[in-house]
Amino acid sequence: MFVLELYSGIGGMHCAFERSSLKYKVVQAVDINDVATTTYKHNFPETPTFNRIIESLDEGSILRLGADTWSLSPPCQPFTRLGNRKCEEDSRSDSFLHVLDLIKSCRPKKLILENVKGFEYTEPWRQLIQTLDVCDYEYEQFLLSPLQFGVPNCRLRFYLVARLKSSNSVDGYNLFSKPHGPSTADSIHMITPLDAPKLPDCNCPACTNLVKHVTNPDENFTQYDPYCQPILNFLLSENKDSKKQFTFLTDDVLTRYFPVLDIVRGCDTKTRCFTKGYSKRFDGTGSVLQTKKLSLTREDIHSRFLLNRDNPTGLLSLARSLGLRFFHSSEVASLLCFPGSFGFPDNVTEKQRIRLLGNSLNVLVVAHLIYWAFSNVT
Repeated sequence: MFVLELYSGIGGMHCAFERSSLKYKVVQAVDINDVATTTYKHNFPETPTFNRIIESLDEGSILRLGADTWSLSPPCQPFTRLGNRKCEEDSRSDSFLHVLDLIKSCRPKKLILENVKGFEYTEPWRQLIQTLDVCDYEYEQFLLSPLQFGVPNCRLRFYLVARLKSSNSVDGYNLFSKPHGPSTADSIHMITPLDAPKLPDCNCPACTNLVKHVTNPDENFTQYDPYCQPILNFLLSENKDSKKQFTFLTDDVLTRYFPVLDIVRGCDTKTRCFTKGYSKRFDGTGSVLQTKKLSLTREDIHSRFLLNRDNPTGLLSLARSLGLRFFHSSEVASLLCFPGSFGFPDNVTEKQRIRLLGNSLNVLVVAHLIYWAFSNVT
């Protein structure tokens, strides 16, 4: 595969193609964010990068690249709850509409797209499906969480994989073989394909069939909790030197936001989705780690909170006693399944790293989709 990586960010899609074990080459990575592109180059110095707006691409320049596979992670803000979902009025949707025009004129053989849950109810999604139908693509859509792959992180995302019908392979597993009618938000798969081939060198619950009995996940995917790794497996080892890297919550933050914090321990098996606002906003942007009084469960803490609800001093004392800290960017990257070799340039700050990771994707989930959709394994 020769891959054109649009909205390339820090290279999450590139890492996913690498993890998929399929033969590939990224011929161009395109993103407007300077810091993201610098990070991409730091990790993939051999890959040509194009630090420009997507709208500057035209049919001729793309065809010259010889890319048969396009990956897309368009800006999610127009489609999110925090972004108010005003996608039709948001100029950040313009680039995606330009990409749809390019798909019509260039007809890449394969496509993979990642975005937030909710994208499937938007006008850009409707136009995407219309484009794929008109251009004679076959496609499958998913709403998947890392929890389904044993990773203790809630990051439910919309995925679409597509390929031109004329490029069908007659051999091997065919993700697109199931017939379906007109595409609607209700026709999107929320479980992994039961007959999908095992991703090489992967022993996650999906690949080992441990979760094949889950056919109707609940809203929080709680059926997968027993099969997730403990958060501890994704944490930096704690010693005197490493503690200097950690940021503990201040008394001011604890006083103001303790009731809305999602507090987790290393032995727990679920963290909230880490967004680009993590450590800046405190409600719904990611979990914080409890490093003391580890015998206290979430329920214990809630009970003590209720007892001290009208006692600010007692509440602050409780919050302090838990030793709450933010997850380090390296730990967030680990929960997003970036390889251990992935890193950031020294001049990229911790806040910038968190922001970039919050805009990225889960490498392991996407690697599975790439393998299922584009391999010819039997």
